[in-house]
Amino acid sequence: MLQGMRENMKGAIAVFIVIFLGLILAIGLVDLNSLNGGYSADDIASVNGRTISERDLQIALSQEKQRLKTQFGNNLPAEFLSDDRLREPVLQGLVQRKVLLDKAVDGRMTMSDSDIDTLITQMPEFQSDGQFEPQLFVQAIRNIGHTPDSFRILLRDDVVVNQLRNGIAFTTFITDQELKNVVALSRQTRDFNWLQLPLGDLPESMVVNDEEVKRYYDENMQSYVTEETVAVEYIDLKVSDIAETVIVGEGEVKQQYEQELLQVSSSPQSEAAHIMIEGDDDAALQKIKDVQDKLAAGDDFAIIAVEYSDDFGSRENGGNLGLTSGDVFPPAFESALAELSEGSVSDPIKIDNATHFIKLVSIKNNTPPTLEESQARIESELKLLQAEQIFVEKLTALKDLAFNAENLSDVADQLSLSVVSTALFTREGGPEPVLSDGRVVDAAFGVQVLQQGYSSDVLELAPDNAVVIKLIKHEPVRILALEEKQDDIVAELKLKKAKEQLSAQAESLKAALESGETLADLAIENDLALNTESTIARDGGGLSQELVRHVFELSRPENSKPTTSSLYLDNNDYALVSLSAVNDAKFEDLTEEEKRGARLSLTRSISVDEFQAWQQRLVSQAGVNVN
Repeated sequence: MLQGMRENMKGAIAVFIVIFLGLILAIGLVDLNSLNGGYSADDIASVNGRTISERDLQIALSQEKQRLKTQFGNNLPAEFLSDDRLREPVLQGLVQRKVLLDKAVDGRMTMSDSDIDTLITQMPEFQSDGQFEPQLFVQAIRNIGHTPDSFRILLRDDVVVNQLRNGIAFTTFITDQELKNVVALSRQTRDFNWLQLPLGDLPESMVVNDEEVKRYYDENMQSYVTEETVAVEYIDLKVSDIAETVIVGEGEVKQQYEQELLQVSSSPQSEAAHIMIEGDDDAALQKIKDVQDKLAAGDDFAIIAVEYSDDFGSRENGGNLGLTSGDVFPPAFESALAELSEGSVSDPIKIDNATHFIKLVSIKNNTPPTLEESQARIESELKLLQAEQIFVEKLTALKDLAFNAENLSDVADQLSLSVVSTALFTREGGPEPVLSDGRVVDAAFGVQVLQQGYSSDVLELAPDNAVVIKLIKHEPVRILALEEKQDDIVAELKLKKAKEQLSAQAESLKAALESGETLADLAIENDLALNTESTIARDGGGLSQELVRHVFELSRPENSKPTTSSLYLDNNDYALVSLSAVNDAKFEDLTEEEKRGARLSLTRSISVDEFQAWQQRLVSQAGVNVN
């Protein structure tokens, strides 16, 4: 018990939690095979004998989709979340992870079970009001397809791989000359002049005849192929939607509240802290004497704990161990605590092989919330509970009714649900949230729905969400007729001719520039505005990024002769550029803070490149087989 207290970062309450966590991990509250969600467990790849199953891939896909949604929100197009787009890179990520894990294991990198348990109890997503909640933990990992045991393995593997990655990263170094070269290039500025030849309304003045349109259509016909699309109707069965229709009476709320009161102890709880000195050698005895002297002198207990306590889990928190109702700590510890008044500290007490100075920090009365305070929570929980029961019943009925249904409207009416019709969408999915799930899209284009005309199987997308779909319209792949593309082709040809005319004008001006005329002269002769830019850095300073990027690709001027070039801008205007000077940055001109920042940034960049190269070499040398 005391060893658990020393390893625990959250105090004695969490000691009990860690022990409980170890029990549920050992027992395996959730059967791994029950969480396959309908996916095949067949191995799809192996890395040095370590297998990757379809289930592993599906879990990783789900996590990657959630990461993208969190990062980009609703701005991410649905096709970016499709299984077709994500499957290959996610599988490659799993392969790389397996290779790194093998290397870490070979290097004997690991993490103890107790450290894993402590790490889990400290993760905010498994806590409520700052305390670890075992049931919240089990439910959360179940939602992402894991059992406690498999999540524990996943977490240990992540920690070990990160140890390896950090070990490689911290070996990176750069020389002073490398740093100076990079600074000279990265902070380089350039001076240049440029003229902008505007496209304006020039395309409208271009003439395109029918023969040109027909020829262009014939030459590019194969690029005018439509994508296959379908429209479906669907029933989306959700526990959350059902819960909104459930009515809970005041009597039910009161009955639940009274049941909860029976389970709540009204006994006060003691908040304890301690200073623990291990051993009984001369050094330990001296520490005990020093603690006694400081306590007698009135020094702050928390400060003494930080300096002297051997309980690494509690000393940084001033020795605080949390709350106890009299049954959390060893009996001798609890007995000593019970003898104290609030704020007082015990004499040194020997427990096992350690000496404890115990402080009763405070006494907290466990006053249960009132019915009014609990009503909203209880009502919500009762609604959810009833909704889950109704969901199971409706899910069973939905599977029976939808199997041979002529349409889903009749099915929805019988189950008091609603049916939704979509617009046409491609294999990349559609704007509706349900069409961002690859399983739904795959079913829409599958044999059962698309070719045979039946309803899909009921797709259980999550433990609280199921969907069934049926085809309402199908648009096969076809080549668009000339009449459908004519306006687009005319616009393309007019733009092409206008750009060719603009390019010819620019080349004429460029030739004049190279023959000795200046941009200023050409600007006056052609009624164009001359733009002069000085010390422009790579970030552009508000200029077109395309223009700045092009300028930084030009070679240095030689013999005081500017380097000239031309390019199309993003808005289809044409630019004529004259680069007059390239100004390399000097490392010596940087402030000390800028020098440190530059070194750190470059070191990180090189570290990432080196690690990726090393990782790619490991993958190439590994025994990787993908089915």
